[in-house]
Amino acid sequence: MKTIALSLIASAAVTGSVFAGQQVSHKEFKQPVAEPCFKDTELQVDIFGTWTYTPEASRYEDGFGGGVGVNYFVQRYFGVGVDGQVYDGGANGVWDVTGRLIARYPVELGTYCLAPYAFGGGGIQADGTTSGTWHAGAGLEWRATQKVGVFGESRYTWGAQNDDAYQARLGVRFAF
Repeated sequence: MKTIALSLIASAAVTGSVFAGQQVSHKEFKQPVAEPCFKDTELQVDIFGTWTYTPEASRYEDGFGGGVGVNYFVQRYFGVGVDGQVYDGGANGVWDVTGRLIARYPVELGTYCLAPYAFGGGGIQADGTTSGTWHAGAGLEWRATQKVGVFGESRYTWGAQNDDAYQARLGVRFAF
């Protein structure tokens, strides 16, 4: 009888340890932090199309064109950029190369990533004759992903010899 009692006690002890389960950890699970759409330091490459409207006093005509640009944000809100474009407003086309300072205000609402921005700068304009220009404008960027965005912007350019112009741009922006 002693043997049966000891066997039952040993069986109960082994069976109890089988149902004990896993050791419980008291560590909290932390959700990974989502990467922001607009980074603190960011390199961007732009490809865009343009429509340029010139006043009647200008030696240039209205026209369509396109260009490329490179922007670098040294902080989340401030950056510098360079772009070049050509549009069909003259006999050989009108070529613009400009530099600009950019101020943006990123707004991230869940999956919506928008960044209104303003800019100003200067550059050169050429169609056989080269002259200096100044410009100012504003735009809005929407990030479809963290690396690809769509932007629209408008600018006014002050040129020499009454070569002022209004310009609208629409393009794609790649962020690195």
